Amino acid sequence: MNELIRGMEFLRDYFSVKGKNAEKLVHDLALKTFLTDWCYPNPMLPSGRELCDLLIVFDQVAIIWQIKDLKLDKHGKYKEAEVEKNLRQLSGARRQLFELKSTVELQNPRRRKEVFDATIIKEVYLISVLLGEGEEFHSLVDSIKDYNVHIFTRDFTQIILNELDTISDFTNYLRAKESLLNTNKRIVIIGGEEELLAFYLMNNRSFQGFEEADDIWIEHGAWQHFQSTPEYQGKKELDEISYGWDSIINRAHEGSSEYELIARELARPNRFQRRYLSKVFLDAHIKAHDDEKCDLFRRVLLGDGVTYCFLFFDDEEEPRTKRPAMLHTICYVARGLIQKNSKVIGIATEKKIRPECSYDFCLLDIPEWTEESQMHMEKLQRETGILTAPILGHMREDEYPKMDTN
Repeated sequence: MNELIRGMEFLRDYFSVKGKNAEKLVHDLALKTFLTDWCYPNPMLPSGRELCDLLIVFDQVAIIWQIKDLKLDKHGKYKEAEVEKNLRQLSGARRQLFELKSTVELQNPRRRKEVFDATIIKEVYLISVLLGEGEEFHSLVDSIKDYNVHIFTRDFTQIILNELDTISDFTNYLRAKESLLNTNKRIVIIGGEEELLAFYLMNNRSFQGFEEADDIWIEHGAWQHFQSTPEYQGKKELDEISYGWDSIINRAHEGSSEYELIARELARPNRFQRRYLSKVFLDAHIKAHDDEKCDLFRRVLLGDGVTYCFLFFDDEEEPRTKRPAMLHTICYVARGLIQKNSKVIGIATEKKIRPECSYDFCLLDIPEWTEESQMHMEKLQRETGILTAPILGHMREDEYPKMDTN
């Protein structure tokens, strides 16, 4: 009897460890894609029961993940009961959050404890990750209680979280995929979902090329071919600089008491936009470092709906007071100069490039620019001389570099 009990305990521990290893794989990938601030591993219900394996909450989007490490049976299929269990758990988690309005406390290593607010969520995605050996044929999506559930294999989970590694890139794909599936077209893919992803990326991140088709056939090899193109490889090389922007996002909590709002705005841009932002920021920092005439250096960048202000200034005071005040002034003046953008984000760091830099951040969201606002801005310009004669510059960037075929 004792041996039987020990055997049962061994199996229980084995499957527990196996499940935790599977979850860790996805958690680690998710941290890179969605960043620490918006990842909540294993959130708990008030009863002490786990809601789901991973919850991503960013702005008006919630992504609910359930992860299982499954083995194939002798027919090369997963046990149907295990697959359906994942679907039921996802459906149950959605019901707890949005129908029962259960109190779910969210917590991660960066953020304070807070209660999930279902009222602000406009989009919900359910993802069932089936790790382990992959089935030869599987569905890209399933449904439960009229809700779509995206089915990810181990290989595709690693591909998509490395390829679409911003919240914007990732959700845009899920949104486009669901729109395609809702057309009720017959879709046959020889290979994994990465073949569909290849078509999406090669067609300007859309499935519009399928609009006229009744039946869609995608053959194996599209993803491998896409990866082998010089344009794709060039994009990956150019994207390396963009991860500097991810680093800035992760530093936001050090430089502002309202860091989550600022971090969220910094995290909205997709990977291509982050590449551009990083290039401008680094270029400005190098120019500031090399400039021996002035004690500070500024750069203002016009974005889509947002204006970015970069300030490089060595504030030697402790605690720093000059640089945050100066950054706020620059952001306010920029808001008045570029009135089509109601939001302004400011980032300040040392003028000299050094191994360890400190950061200050500023976020202004002023939907209405009044006459009083304009008068105050002009007063600041007169007093400080900030942006009294701004020089507008332009940069051009292609996501996929055009390669010389000669």
